[in-house]
Amino acid sequence: MKLELPDMHKKIPEIGLSINKVGVVGVKMPIGYVTLKKKPVIIVPVFDAFIDLPSTQKGIHSSRNYEVINDVLSKYVGKTYKLEDVCVAITRELLEKHEYATRSEVRAKGEALFKQRTPKTKILSYESFRIIAKATSERLTNGSINTKRMIGIGLTGITACPCAKEVVKRISEAEMEKLDITKDKMRKILEKIPIATHMQRAYGSIVVEIPENMELEATRLVQIITNSMSSSTFELLKRPDEAKLVIQATSNPRFVEDCIRYMMSYFVKEFSDFPDDIRLIFKVRSMESIHQHDLIAERVTNLGEIRKELS
Repeated sequence: MKLELPDMHKKIPEIGLSINKVGVVGVKMPIGYVTLKKKPVIIVPVFDAFIDLPSTQKGIHSSRNYEVINDVLSKYVGKTYKLEDVCVAITRELLEKHEYATRSEVRAKGEALFKQRTPKTKILSYESFRIIAKATSERLTNGSINTKRMIGIGLTGITACPCAKEVVKRISEAEMEKLDITKDKMRKILEKIPIATHMQRAYGSIVVEIPENMELEATRLVQIITNSMSSSTFELLKRPDEAKLVIQATSNPRFVEDCIRYMMSYFVKEFSDFPDDIRLIFKVRSMESIHQHDLIAERVTNLGEIRKELS
């Protein structure tokens, strides 16, 4: 005799209120290949998957979320894919599996590597960055499904403080005045020698909402973020590289606010062919070296707004 198990999820809840997002987070899937610079790159993606829940149902069938991720990823085994397209496929499948849901959301992230040369010795160093993808699907009243997708990059760089540098410079000028050094000679000395300031690692990210008829090569965002900071970080540095890196960063001091503005400006130049309604999220977090706290700058906007402000 087959035992019929009760489905508690379909019960009427004690309190009849709807919930925007219920789901699973941190679901790791086997190694996959994503497309970067038209080449396959190995990542281990981690997924978060959510649906909404009506006021008439006690809970979601959470195992279905894991099954959907697993089923969709199995279709990409041995293939090269775009992480944002996988997220879209999962959101659509979630609405198929959860007939009571009207909205689904999937987020994914994974670590990838890129190559760069050290600043002085030009030794090859492998640097990591994070691929960020997101998709949402909404079931419309006519039964069709409307989908949005986002792709982004996050990576670590270096910021050097402009404020501390200027204060140290003024102190240096005052000390040189005591030695009867002329203003002209003082200026030439300060132009040649590095001026100390505090430096710290900073994490920058750009996330872009892409229309269905457009594609974005995510690695183009890597250079934008890197160029917007005082300097890159490097896993491998010899002593000449360390000296060069410190001089480079302190010669290019930037606040987190500066980094965000450079990121927006560079994005406009790099993607001049993109339409105004492209939605963008820029964020930089500075892990402060001389404070217990961190600093964050963020801008959520669209391409048209940035173009308007720059003009």
